[in-house]
Amino acid sequence: MRINPHHDDLGWDDDPDGGTSDGDDWADVPWVVDGHGPDDDLPRLPRHALQDPDDLLGLLLRLVGPERAGPPALWFVLLDAHDRCLPSVLPLADVPMTASPGVAAHVMHVLASVLDREAPGGAVVVGLVRAAGGDRGAFETSWAPALRDAADEHGVRVRAMAAIGASRARVIEW
Repeated sequence: MRINPHHDDLGWDDDPDGGTSDGDDWADVPWVVDGHGPDDDLPRLPRHALQDPDDLLGLLLRLVGPERAGPPALWFVLLDAHDRCLPSVLPLADVPMTASPGVAAHVMHVLASVLDREAPGGAVVVGLVRAAGGDRGAFETSWAPALRDAADEHGVRVRAMAAIGASRARVIEW
């Protein structure tokens, strides 16, 4: 899971109404990811709630960057209960063209656990990425329902799904 080191700039608060709780803020999490320091190649995440498909698509395109021209991958962005980005992103690279229900179930099980612990009522945004993608092709029509079914099974709210390719991208579920 990639962690965004720009967490101080997010304006994210556990209680949007102004209350604070010690020990449950993202600022309490150590942000050093590896021996090279924080994973700082991620762009800054927006402070506002993702309110429309353009917000979502813009965010995913910035996060995926040039990897949209690479091999098939699944990208997951976690949101709080108010649809604001949490400072973590999960990219899964080199996934098969045909969905694996077992992989989908395992990923959603893990994401459900993270959301239950860190952002109850939160959601996930899914990016279906491949070089020739960006619309509903075989990859997208295989993975989207498998991920949706696994999310439903594990109680994960899917806020949206987007298909992202090297030369085009669109939100396929909102």
